[in-house]
Amino acid sequence: MKFVTPLFVLAGLQLAAAPLSAAEPVVLQPASNWNLDYSKESCRLGRKFGEGENQVFLVMTKYAPGTSMEIIASGRLLHDKRVRSLHYSFGEGNEVEVEQPLFGDLENGERIWQWSGSILPPDTQKALEDAEADTTAYRTAEENAAALADSFTMKLGGSKKVTLETGRLAAGKKAMDDCLASLVKSWGYDPEIIATIAQGPEPVGRITQWFNTNDYPTVALRKDLSGAVRFRLDIDESGQITDCTIQSSYSDPAFPETVCKEFTRRGRFTPARNAAGEPVASYWANTVLFVTG
Repeated sequence: MKFVTPLFVLAGLQLAAAPLSAAEPVVLQPASNWNLDYSKESCRLGRKFGEGENQVFLVMTKYAPGTSMEIIASGRLLHDKRVRSLHYSFGEGNEVEVEQPLFGDLENGERIWQWSGSILPPDTQKALEDAEADTTAYRTAEENAAALADSFTMKLGGSKKVTLETGRLAAGKKAMDDCLASLVKSWGYDPEIIATIAQGPEPVGRITQWFNTNDYPTVALRKDLSGAVRFRLDIDESGQITDCTIQSSYSDPAFPETVCKEFTRRGRFTPARNAAGEPVASYWANTVLFVTG
């Protein structure tokens, strides 16, 4: 049994990729307007591209302010039983390898790909991480990236490419930011205070020690079920966890129950701090993936 716990990048079963024959990239034009869904725990921006057998649906979801987002792409064009890996890019020359994408095949012949990613170019992401940049620097970098990116490309396996002509994403990012501000306010926080946080809550110790194989839900293990759980912890000015909220969950209901139970029991954090170094109440959002095999 393999048990993987909290991920900044959504993980799944990692399988070797099978090479495809070289082919010209498939370029798809928009087939709908952007649609922004204000959900209770997320903001989803989606659009259809292409027509008929070549139609692809792209959805970008954020569960909290920040650069990380869940990306879901689905369509028959994305299906190939030999392919288990993918790369993606926003704009030209910013290709990112998804280390462990999730995917599933539907009865109608469509394949759904799901992973966590960012619109930030990989070199920008690395520079920000190396500089231990604050949230303001990340927001500025994301705004710049959204203003430049005008397409979204997936490379399936070794060579098959599908490009979605998204157009500039600055307006979509602004709409998403407005949605996220409303989301944060609905959680009981002041969006302006959250926006001034220089350092978010930090786990104390190794997160992987908060879970072990004995925590895998027994019934789910017997059924050989895997699952993914996105969650949010409310953390007060002293670093104490005051609440746990499940934002989304895939598979057996025992998975989210286990996540909240173990995090509230074992989790330890230092509080978020504003630019003046003062502790403030905030939240910590993340993902736990349960995998059998």
